[in-house]
Amino acid sequence: MTFTPARLLLALSLSGGLAGVLTAQTAVTTPPAPASESAVTLPAFTIESEAETGYAATNSTSATKIATDLKKLPVSLDILTEDLFKDYGLTDVYDILGLSSGVSNSQRASGASESYTVRGFTTFFTARNGNTNLRSYDSANVARVEVVNGPASVLYGQIDPGGVANTVTKQPSARASTNLRLEIGSWEYVRAELGTTGPLNKSKTLTYRVDGSWMDREGYRDYDSQIKRFIAPVIRWQPRKGTSATLDLEYVDMSFVGLGNWLRYTDRVNNVVKFDDTVLPDSWSAQGPGLGTNLANRLYSLTLEHAITDRILIRNQSGVNSFRRNNWENGSTATTPTLTTPVTLPWGRGLAGGYSNGQTFANTLNLAARFDFGRRHYTRVVAGWDYNYVRSDTNSRTTGIVGGVGVAAPANWDLANPATWNRTVPGIELARVSGYAGTKVWEDKIYLVDALALFDERLMFLAGLNYSKVNVLSLNYLTNTRLRIQPEPRYTPQAGAVWRVTPALGLYVNMSESFRQISSLRTNQDRSLTPFDPLIAKGLDYGVKYDFGDGRYSGQMTVFDIRYTNARQSFTATDEFGTYNYELQVGETGSKGAEFRLSANVTKNWQLVGGYTYVDAKVTKNPANASIIGRTLPRSPTHTATFNTSYRFTRGALKGFSTGANVSFRSQAKAFETPDPFLLDPRLVVNARVGYSGKLFGRTANYNLLISNLTDEVYYPSSLGRADPMSYRLSVEYRY
Repeated sequence: MTFTPARLLLALSLSGGLAGVLTAQTAVTTPPAPASESAVTLPAFTIESEAETGYAATNSTSATKIATDLKKLPVSLDILTEDLFKDYGLTDVYDILGLSSGVSNSQRASGASESYTVRGFTTFFTARNGNTNLRSYDSANVARVEVVNGPASVLYGQIDPGGVANTVTKQPSARASTNLRLEIGSWEYVRAELGTTGPLNKSKTLTYRVDGSWMDREGYRDYDSQIKRFIAPVIRWQPRKGTSATLDLEYVDMSFVGLGNWLRYTDRVNNVVKFDDTVLPDSWSAQGPGLGTNLANRLYSLTLEHAITDRILIRNQSGVNSFRRNNWENGSTATTPTLTTPVTLPWGRGLAGGYSNGQTFANTLNLAARFDFGRRHYTRVVAGWDYNYVRSDTNSRTTGIVGGVGVAAPANWDLANPATWNRTVPGIELARVSGYAGTKVWEDKIYLVDALALFDERLMFLAGLNYSKVNVLSLNYLTNTRLRIQPEPRYTPQAGAVWRVTPALGLYVNMSESFRQISSLRTNQDRSLTPFDPLIAKGLDYGVKYDFGDGRYSGQMTVFDIRYTNARQSFTATDEFGTYNYELQVGETGSKGAEFRLSANVTKNWQLVGGYTYVDAKVTKNPANASIIGRTLPRSPTHTATFNTSYRFTRGALKGFSTGANVSFRSQAKAFETPDPFLLDPRLVVNARVGYSGKLFGRTANYNLLISNLTDEVYYPSSLGRADPMSYRLSVEYRY
């Protein structure tokens, strides 16, 4: 069902879902008291949801694991609230991250593999409630997404240097409430979402929460579709204040096709890599029936919390996660147009994919404490031990016959001749096994984070130290070989400070590090295989945090410098066995830039959040290949900006209506490095919404009309294909 503006009613967006800005670090619901108060409260792992609604957030747990005002943290953070991503119909974390001014969505490939770029560095890592081995698959149970910018291995262990996005999930409430949301939109988009929470007994010591969603959609491209089922029940028992046990379950099953492998060919005549909309329609896709990805993921976690005193809290969370994924896609090779008449566009096809499965066991033990030094000074300490065990196995298959085994690859197409587009898929079960391998990773982390407040919080210090030990076992089931990678343990420090020059203005500085041990093996120039050395980054941030007009205008300005050593560099060589790729770890890549963020309640009814980021990310040292020094890093736009605004009408004929817009800009970037680099287009994209809030059966009902890509901007956000053209989404949410 494709909708047009004439067939849709004006409506109001959801201006506040369940105010559930809670983290998995949830414990006691009382936030820390100001130092000037005589009562000392627990060092809570909780952000109190009722205190924050709308697009602006004032607290975070992602930098210290305890709720802390953003203005008191010497860390660059960007908070994406539930109100914001619901207003713009975003249901996947990958899409939500596009609301951050410092993040660029890099690639959404087949097999549920997603990447994004922060401060010039591409990463596949996201965290769920502080654990990078777990991830969120739907926004139904997401309260907020917190983007921690810069190296942050003190709390997160192995990550990339640009930063990490931490998803914070919703938790049960003793106050009963339910919300039901229905959405319909362009290309037969249908989605239903249900969230309900409340007490299970009269004393309210037993509470629950259930969030679920169901989605079925088509896409504007051929063979582009997705079905997703998601449910996340939570039960909490709190026999007394400060003591609780929380059981958290999550299940997702989704099938999709068409996310990857759009047409890409190399026009060698004009020496440019491009898509060709003049030969093929915009809706063309290389995929077909029987292809795509099916993913099922299950998560079980148990969190135990106990307040030893009113100043000391202990918390342990244990989780088990398992997944299975089947993925089959039509692969393509770069094509070279012929100069014959008529011109032909030969396109090599190959079916590739496989089966993957994995299991994760994660345990986090934290001890948090608050101690006062007189009436004007205090410190909050978090000590932690994390243990993660991750196992994954992948059975890769591809077409082609080797040694009499396998199935023939599909015939090549002439893209200029639709008669050759045979979408018949050869027998997948007969495809030749091209790889069967697995990895086991053990990671131990011990860390200590201290937040020291002096002189009634005029001077704030944040320091931390992480000790990480990683053990990797690489398995090759085809050759029956195994290799253990045991790098030296890593000590990762962090230190920063905020000095409140005035109550509304603070100066801050932060030094941090990150590391990552690559679990695969490196192919050397002589074709031998050896482990990679750890990738190590060091970052420096300094800037200003401001909070004017009694909190109406807040934000930060930051200058940063990151140096990344042991970076991977890929090269091509040819020997008697043919052409092959090998990698070296030499030199250094770096990223310098500046960030500006603003959160403003301009009037009681008008709010604005957004920011701008400048990044200069490039290769800074490389003794093995001096010619690439100065080369810009892939998928790293120099300029990124995002602004979100919302206005509510409270008087006159328009009372109950609201309107808003999301405007984002990304400058040109390279998708990847080739002799003819494929360039990602600069683009200015506008999403607009309008809605109405009223009563239905005595309860609040919110209606929202969203128009995405309002100006129908034509651009390619990744090498996988063109972005969606203008589309429409109508949602209705009912609360009781």
